[in-house]
Amino acid sequence: MSYSTTLSFSTSLSAPVQVCKLAQKSRTNRRPLHHVCRPMASSSGQDASSSEQAALLSTRRGLLQTVTGAAVAALLPCFPHAARAAGNATEARQQLLDAIAANKGVEEALRQLASYNPTSKPALSPQLKGKWKLLWASDNSEVSIATRKLPIKGESYQYVGVEGGEKADRAANTIRLLGGAVQVYLSAAAVPDKESPDTVFIEPPFYLELKLGGLTIPIQNTQPGGERKQILGAERNSYKQLYLEASGKPGDLRISEVTFGDPSAQGSVFVHQRI
Repeated sequence: MSYSTTLSFSTSLSAPVQVCKLAQKSRTNRRPLHHVCRPMASSSGQDASSSEQAALLSTRRGLLQTVTGAAVAALLPCFPHAARAAGNATEARQQLLDAIAANKGVEEALRQLASYNPTSKPALSPQLKGKWKLLWASDNSEVSIATRKLPIKGESYQYVGVEGGEKADRAANTIRLLGGAVQVYLSAAAVPDKESPDTVFIEPPFYLELKLGGLTIPIQNTQPGGERKQILGAERNSYKQLYLEASGKPGDLRISEVTFGDPSAQGSVFVHQRI
């Protein structure tokens, strides 16, 4: 039996307001929640019988179900923004995944989801660290440029911090081809911007390697202040974390964008999923 058969609420426009006032008064007087809900119980013929109500309320589970459900049903109209935001964020998330699958309208969908970013100071969040799979990258990103003309499709992964198998304050990107038989590995320092808690600086030392089976071929090793080649672009790029789901579980999504640095990379946007 659901709470709706035990407690029904007036459909008048004043009902939510009455409940809000009762709830506020209850918080002030620290009265039990069932004292708040009781005045709102309906006396219509649709109510369950007294014996059924007694049976339901006699169990702790039934009481919890009834009181919780009644409170949410009554108070939700008082908090429309919370309910709307949660629903819209869920819809926006699915729209982004659908857009990625269709490879159409991704930019618009990710901007919409980014507006619901659930994590404050994402660049400082410990949940930024870990292993991520690239789901989508804008056409002007390095990974798209590097792989778009290849006859085979590759996969790209990102590893952040110790939790991602790298050293602290470092991150690495890999492009894997032919099931991992061919890999391009690029690692760099990844340091949060002290003045902008949503931004991570990607900067030297850089390590660029090509891995063929069990053979590793160094391409470039750039230390801070050392001789600089243009193969890796600017000395420092700023990656703004637009959106970060911080449950720490596989499936979390993250959206980031290059906002400053190498002119050819600026504006690059990425959607990653935790693995």
